[in-house]
Amino acid sequence: MKRSILVLMVLVFIGANTEAFSSKARGKVFIGDTIVNYFDKSGNSVGTKLASHSYECIVPVGDEPNRFFNIVSYYTATDSMKSFAYSRDSTAGVFGWKYVGESTTYHPNGQLKSLEKFDINGSAIDSSYYYYPTGKLKMLITQVESGQNPFTGSPITKPYYLLYLDSLGNYLLKRGNGFIRFDYDNGDYIEGELKDNEREGKWTGWNMESRYEEHYLAGVLQNGKRFRANGELISYDADTRESAPIPSLKMDQFMKAISRQIDLPDHLIAQLKSSIINVRFIVNKDGRLSDFKYDSDIPSGVKREITTAIQRVGPWKPGRLQGEPVAISYTIPIRL
Repeated sequence: MKRSILVLMVLVFIGANTEAFSSKARGKVFIGDTIVNYFDKSGNSVGTKLASHSYECIVPVGDEPNRFFNIVSYYTATDSMKSFAYSRDSTAGVFGWKYVGESTTYHPNGQLKSLEKFDINGSAIDSSYYYYPTGKLKMLITQVESGQNPFTGSPITKPYYLLYLDSLGNYLLKRGNGFIRFDYDNGDYIEGELKDNEREGKWTGWNMESRYEEHYLAGVLQNGKRFRANGELISYDADTRESAPIPSLKMDQFMKAISRQIDLPDHLIAQLKSSIINVRFIVNKDGRLSDFKYDSDIPSGVKREITTAIQRVGPWKPGRLQGEPVAISYTIPIRL
């Protein structure tokens, strides 16, 4: 499918959905600002459409104070839609996109895969529906209030698993009790028993090219083991299961070192709307930094200078998940 047709499709979808979504989201669509990203089957970024399994188009909608971003992704092989949603931000954070309103995903055969809803803060609300490629219901989740955000006062919710069925329509879980399995596009999975909506007993799964198992008591991880392909066994518990990436210096020293490296001419600084620039980048498995992203209104000269300054300070200690080093998105504010 030609790019011009794809752009037209995006415009049609925006026009059909924006009215029901929010009156504030209506406005001019800036096609010139459209961002296209390409991904392999595991969700890793690749450079070209030819090398990709899917691609996403990020289209700004509305005026500056009330701007949304329409996030539409497609399966490369067929150019058929993979997902459709809106976001307040044009860049995915550590935990993915912060969607606003309704989000839908589709199987490669065109069947609806999921239907989810999010509030203005990107938190899941109401009920979420998940389907098999045949169109049969797979899982039904509703969000229940579990507390209150101490900073915003808004409610904190958690998923309550109402139903889980196999592909033949047999019930495996009802009202938070029974067996459940979570499958991901890249072939990863995790499965086990829920008791009163909390993980209980042994859960098994596959990710990062190896098998692992975890043991839970009333939803609390007691211990876990990863079985690497080379025969190595890695053990962890609730405290060591996850760790964030760490810079080569203490954070305050790291930020000061970056500031000393930055030398911008006055004419570039004068073009900035704010003295604080948020920089997003990936801390890779080996500690190297890559995939730097900035807001679209930051001059290219400023981006290059800040990127170079951050990289000069040195590699990071990578983050870990279940004993394995993993690539993690990280954001830091740079004050000029």
